[in-house]
Amino acid sequence: MDGLAFAERFVSLGAQRFSLADRPYLRAPYLSTARRLVLRASRQVEKTTFLVNAILHTAVTRPGVHVLFACPRQEQALVFSKSRLQATLQRSPWIRRVLLGRRPPKLGVRNLRFANGAEVYIRAAYHSADAARGIDADLLVVDEYQDIAGGDLPVLEEALSHSNLRRVILAGTPKAVDNHLESGFSQSTACEWLVACSQCGNAVRPDERCLGAAGPMCPGCQAPLRFADGSWVAQNAQSTWGEGFWINHLMAPWVDYADLLERQRTYDPVLFKNECLGIPSFLGEHVVTRAEVEACCSDRPMAQSFGEVPAVAREHLVAGIDWGGGGRSRTVLVIGYMEPDNHFHVVWLERFAASEEPTATLDLLVRTLRKFRVVLVAADAGGNGSVYNPLLLKQLAELRRLFGVLYSAADQAPQCHGGRLYRWTVARSPALGTLFSRIKSRMLVLPRLADTMPFIDDLCCEVAKYDNYQRTIRYTHPDTQPDDAVHALNYAALLGRLWLSEARRLT
Repeated sequence: MDGLAFAERFVSLGAQRFSLADRPYLRAPYLSTARRLVLRASRQVEKTTFLVNAILHTAVTRPGVHVLFACPRQEQALVFSKSRLQATLQRSPWIRRVLLGRRPPKLGVRNLRFANGAEVYIRAAYHSADAARGIDADLLVVDEYQDIAGGDLPVLEEALSHSNLRRVILAGTPKAVDNHLESGFSQSTACEWLVACSQCGNAVRPDERCLGAAGPMCPGCQAPLRFADGSWVAQNAQSTWGEGFWINHLMAPWVDYADLLERQRTYDPVLFKNECLGIPSFLGEHVVTRAEVEACCSDRPMAQSFGEVPAVAREHLVAGIDWGGGGRSRTVLVIGYMEPDNHFHVVWLERFAASEEPTATLDLLVRTLRKFRVVLVAADAGGNGSVYNPLLLKQLAELRRLFGVLYSAADQAPQCHGGRLYRWTVARSPALGTLFSRIKSRMLVLPRLADTMPFIDDLCCEVAKYDNYQRTIRYTHPDTQPDDAVHALNYAALLGRLWLSEARRLT
């Protein structure tokens, strides 16, 4: 019995039997018998469900089989064992009877032994594959393969050395092009779900080029598309390595298209490609282009006074400050406001030369903030910020709150640090990613090009790099090009969004 027939006949999801009636793109992976199979997939496209069903199919149809399941972290392994594998087993009566017998044993979490002699070993392999050493297996299943320690697949495959089956299933969500998940996919048949355009006949792949305003469209002629009508096309049909399939949100019938467009507008652009479209990122390239930044420039000049700010926005003005510290680093001030539709409008941009006397810079900042009657400021708290932020509060008595921003790996709500000074911990990469998405979707409104021109190099110099230690994407800039305006703008946009959500408390 093949994997698809087994799942649709015997796997239960609560009160309903498992079915692929509305998900034709999953039939090929379920029917695959390739010695190696790799799924390059978005988040939430039933990837883990497929792995559970593949393990149960193998355990039921091959009594005495040994399965090794590996994932990056111990917490993920525990959730997979208890909430996915054992939960599906308990909900599926016939499978439960075959694997657990009349007197169901108490199953372990890391080692599961069934009544027919089949066994499943569940291990974590974030830093190394040492936890899997000494295990003999017939089927190796690796989830979140992109986060498994690089080079550990051969170590994990050693568990299959005495098996006649020796099957490997790899699944994960792409990150960088040079990640080992992408390497496996590129060696496979690399099947893509293509749909033929009814108007021009072009074969269209499900990527960002076909994201139309009302629904998927042909990037060539703009005709509407239905990805339910697609079919698998191997991009590497002669591969002898194994079979590979690319699955993403455009193919999934339960993904609301309006929600997908909203994610495109508000997500980190790298994460959107990875987690929604299942596409790897070409790292080292500029995140936003000069053309994208210039497209955000409006026709209005930079405001020269409080009276030139739109009347409805005058009470909403916030400022972001990135303090300079000598060398090429310069202090940058951004003043703007967030609209209810999440567009951030910049009314003032100012850069202070690196050689400027610190007290002179502070005096100029205070003068500008008073001119625009700004009472809420977000400024970097590290380095010179630890000195300048208290001085700014001292000189600008009318300032209601100053948020000292510290970049970190995770967000934390602003905490009072004494009087009007607040400490605000912000997740660096997601926050910058949101700013870049705002630029790409033109939800950042800059002054006219002539006024914005001196800051454009700052805004389009960022590149994405992969952090091998944290296994995440981070943003950086060339040593020869400062990015001070990026951070000042980021602080201002963050504070503008906070003002909208907590206006009453902040005022």
